[in-house]
Amino acid sequence: MSWLGWGTPADAVVLPEAARELVRQALGVRDPSAPPADLETVRLPDASLPPTARGRLIEALGGRGVAEDREARIRHTRGKSTPDLLRLRAGEADDAPDAVLTPTSHDEVLEVLRICSKERVAVVPFGGGTSVVGGLAPRRAGFTAVAALDLGRLDRLVGVDHESRTAALEAGVRGPEAERLVGEHGFTIGHHPQSFEYATVGGFAAVRSSGQASAGYGRFDELVLALRVATPSGTLELGRAPRSAAGPDLRQLMLGSEGAFGVITEVTVQVRPAPSER
Repeated sequence: MSWLGWGTPADAVVLPEAARELVRQALGVRDPSAPPADLETVRLPDASLPPTARGRLIEALGGRGVAEDREARIRHTRGKSTPDLLRLRAGEADDAPDAVLTPTSHDEVLEVLRICSKERVAVVPFGGGTSVVGGLAPRRAGFTAVAALDLGRLDRLVGVDHESRTAALEAGVRGPEAERLVGEHGFTIGHHPQSFEYATVGGFAAVRSSGQASAGYGRFDELVLALRVATPSGTLELGRAPRSAAGPDLRQLMLGSEGAFGVITEVTVQVRPAPSER
């Protein structure tokens, strides 16, 4: 996805001049006084990841799993709200993360959280980067650095239970890929929010996502049967069955928490037989 807009650059559409004139007259919008910034002109602060934290994280994730280059940091700055994009287009990335971490498993996420907790590095979970409510904006007060935890490499289908009609997916699986994976087993999740193309299964759960088909299939939090969550103190396995009389349900604490209490690494969802026609 484009780092300063929505969608891929190949899909960009130029507004016809007649439409541009209508926008000018009706809304008073004027052409920008300067072109959008490019990756080389964005104002980026120096990375401040402590050397001890960097060494421990590279040991845990390997060199490929810890990125401090300019492009990676910019691409993980904030989300896709209008203010977020306008600031990036103006070349402002003052709150960019100091490093981007890309684990490949639940255990690696656990180790990252243990290291960052000890080193006082703030961790911001990053799924598809589609947040429009400030969920990716870090708070640096009291921390030595900020790291974006990109879950894109946790992208596997863990398993499908055909009898119970459930599917377990890692948190980094994007919407279209999730539908393809369960579709190979004859099922659909049926969740299609506006951010469907880029948002992830873990993100759907972390923000209590809803969408165009929610009236038929339900909001995403209503489809979630179980969660696996990594925290600095260990693993939480929440939920085991579609219905339970066992008391308070801690899934509800994590659903909508946007990573504040832990990092969702695996989601088990209810699936339905895919429709024969669409």
